[in-house]
Amino acid sequence: MPEITFSQAKEFLDSIISEDKVAIIHHDDGDGFCAGILYYDWCKNKEVVAEHFAYSISKSKLKNFDLEKFNKIIVCDLGPDFMAKEFELIKDKQVLYSDHHPRGTPIPKEILELVTTGKGYIPSSRTAGELTGLKPWLALIGTVTDSGQLYSENQDFIDEHLKKLNMTLDEFQQNATSIVTNFLVYFDKDFKKAFEILRQINSIEEISKLKKYSESVEKEVQKFVEQYEDKKERLGDVDFYYFAPHFPVKAPVCGIISYRDKNQIYIFATPKSDGKHIGLSARNTSQKINMTELLRAGVAGLGDGSAGGHPASAGGMILTKDIEKFKENIRKFISE
Repeated sequence: MPEITFSQAKEFLDSIISEDKVAIIHHDDGDGFCAGILYYDWCKNKEVVAEHFAYSISKSKLKNFDLEKFNKIIVCDLGPDFMAKEFELIKDKQVLYSDHHPRGTPIPKEILELVTTGKGYIPSSRTAGELTGLKPWLALIGTVTDSGQLYSENQDFIDEHLKKLNMTLDEFQQNATSIVTNFLVYFDKDFKKAFEILRQINSIEEISKLKKYSESVEKEVQKFVEQYEDKKERLGDVDFYYFAPHFPVKAPVCGIISYRDKNQIYIFATPKSDGKHIGLSARNTSQKINMTELLRAGVAGLGDGSAGGHPASAGGMILTKDIEKFKENIRKFISE
């Protein structure tokens, strides 16, 4: 089936009945979690048997999820380049797929695909919030954790919800998004527990309940933010920062640092838990250079090298032994 409209996606959600069994598959970041909870709550409000699955890029596979009993599946915040082949396993079911990543790979025609890229950069949690009408403050958290505030197409959405909360964006980031981001880092090895705890939060005021998980992570975040100036390396016009945290805090660290100077190009690198790979995050708010193109140039010719994402924000992975070659590729790309 061709791409569907917002109204058709809403019809899919409205058509869910108590006899259905629904699986929600979402990315393992803040945007994915918030979107996944909104769809899960929608199903639970309809007294449906529902289960969620957090999908980690480069780690998860649909074949390892127990999806046989489900007749309907909702997939959100997972790019088509990662999911196209995966969808072959579930195309015989009724699948709603909502995503905002660039379309480089076609997906099976059987999948109902709500694509929001035509409207710009619309995080999946915003789409989920607008489709379900549930927990608008949670949709806002997911949108801001995914840097939605950096794109003008989200401005009205963000301003409207901040006004209802009587908060500035800075206040919201300090009292909501940073806490949720750190909370998810804390439970990086137990996504099911993270999902259940976050789902039980019913208002923006209750976010403070998550501080007991967030504080130890925040301490480590600030440690690596403070070390950045002394330990960064210049690769042409790019600031390259490698650090090895105890908690997987690369996302909040690069978010804080990249927010300081929107014109600077950043690449952040941390070791993967397998000890063989390095994870990469590239940021440039001004989009003077496409971050996906930058990382793809960096991983070119490298075994196990991969990269993807958005013009302002992209991620990738390389083998640890290839770090110097990666830097060389970046220098060459920037110089040219």
